[in-house]
Amino acid sequence: STQSTGTTCSMQWLVLLAVLPLASPFQITVGLPLQNLDLLDTSFWRIADPSSPDYLRFLSLDQLGNMIGAHHHTIANTSAWLIGMGGHSLTVSPLRDTVTAEFDEDGSRAEGWIPSRHPGLESDFILRRDQQSSADHPPARNQLASSARSGTLGYTVSGQKQAYGIPADLTATNESTLQMVWGPGTFGYSVSELSAFKDSQVPLLNLDKVKFDTANHGHSGDNYMEGNLDTQMISAFGLNVSTLVSNTNTSTSTEEGNGFGQAMLDFLVSLSSRSQLPQVLSLSLGSLSARSCNMLCHKAADKGIAPDDCKKFIQQQRQVCMFMSEAEQTRINLALKLLGARGVTVFGSSGDGGAHFSFQKFEGGQIADVLNQVSCEYQLPVFPSSSPYIVSVGGTVGSGLFRPNLSKPKAWEGSGGGFSWLFEAPAHQADAIRQYLSTAPDLPPSSSYNKTGRAYPDISALAVEGTSQSSPIVAGIFSLLTDARLNQGLPPLGYLGPRLYTSYASHPHKGWTDVTSGSSATSCSNGFTSQQGWDPVTGLGQPIWQDLLQLFGSDRLATRS
Repeated sequence: STQSTGTTCSMQWLVLLAVLPLASPFQITVGLPLQNLDLLDTSFWRIADPSSPDYLRFLSLDQLGNMIGAHHHTIANTSAWLIGMGGHSLTVSPLRDTVTAEFDEDGSRAEGWIPSRHPGLESDFILRRDQQSSADHPPARNQLASSARSGTLGYTVSGQKQAYGIPADLTATNESTLQMVWGPGTFGYSVSELSAFKDSQVPLLNLDKVKFDTANHGHSGDNYMEGNLDTQMISAFGLNVSTLVSNTNTSTSTEEGNGFGQAMLDFLVSLSSRSQLPQVLSLSLGSLSARSCNMLCHKAADKGIAPDDCKKFIQQQRQVCMFMSEAEQTRINLALKLLGARGVTVFGSSGDGGAHFSFQKFEGGQIADVLNQVSCEYQLPVFPSSSPYIVSVGGTVGSGLFRPNLSKPKAWEGSGGGFSWLFEAPAHQADAIRQYLSTAPDLPPSSSYNKTGRAYPDISALAVEGTSQSSPIVAGIFSLLTDARLNQGLPPLGYLGPRLYTSYASHPHKGWTDVTSGSSATSCSNGFTSQQGWDPVTGLGQPIWQDLLQLFGSDRLATRS
């Protein structure tokens, strides 16, 4: 066997645990430090750059495993450690980035046991997978069916397609086209509700093309409503595309607490090792980034709130701080990069709290009041949408109060956007960011955001039900573009960032309806404003189908003219 040399993944070690009732058997998965990350980074950007000779030459599972897979001695040492603790039936992932062992519960370990790190063992994370929990989840806050809400608010699917210029009868025809939505906890969809949605709004929706990815089909809860919305939107706009609805962790802690970050990490790391991948993945769920949450409690401490009280309060809030650490986010980023290198386009909701919140203001006494004050003093980005390896999707609504016209969009009032504190802006965003910061009126205080950070969102779509609606809408649209490409013998689009911005620079009036009205201030006195060109409220704008078909349905206009 050959030994690879190069950069080894260096980051804070993570121990991740899903808080579940004791179950038997269970699994322990160890995330291994990877090699040659500099080479991976170079290859990733060459694959994503339309001007590169390697553009869209995606890497196979074997090629990636040979490039970044852990050293054989690391795998051997990890395996021996797991066996020594009673592990058996070991499996090494195809990318050689994880080792998983089965354990039988014999009563000798504490509930929720997870092994402590061995001093000589190299690892990025350790997580435990229990048998799926049947624990009760909090009830959904609003049980009104999402399909009913969209229809009654005047934004039918047919009306949206008309605004975007998408033919109502346009359906995918290539059996290889595959799209996916994901979420944990109660995430899933109702077959009967999807059928009712088909009957009321989308008669061409092919119910047979929508399938569950795992045995977890979801049940009543906030994430179940999310799953229904995601499934309806991506299948309505990606008509006749094979659709996977995935829930890989039903733990209660993943519904709205920091078990979510573990579940997302586990899902993305596992997905990147699958032999068959979707060309398009939409991720609607997320929260404030770990850096934003740390900043909140740090600044709140300056105003008299004890850090432990702040952290406890935040974890009691729904989907506000769901990532355990910046190291966890960095490892999620690596998994997203691997997916991009294999040809997956990942879309993510930009958030529903403008530039300041995960969703809305805090409520509940003195701590809430202080956190609201801090939140309005800073622009607090969300994750994973602020990842450089996701296409971030903001939100629009139609102009007009009583009969909103989506053909003349304005920013949805909660559309999330801003600049990452953790991840630097990729090169393809430089011109757009420079143009915005040099021309935008009434910018927030410069100390309240990181002007060199990854800027988001990239694009936008209807978000009358939040950006959890806009992301699967755009994902479905790009599935149709992928279908057109596959029918021509072209590869999928993979990571879309560089091509989005180079095509906009070459054809500035093509592809997107510019959104020039709106702000990300929400309830605060400052925020970013929408204006001509890219902005951190609605990105480049709202889709125009025929333009997108020319820009992305073939590669004729792929490079800068």
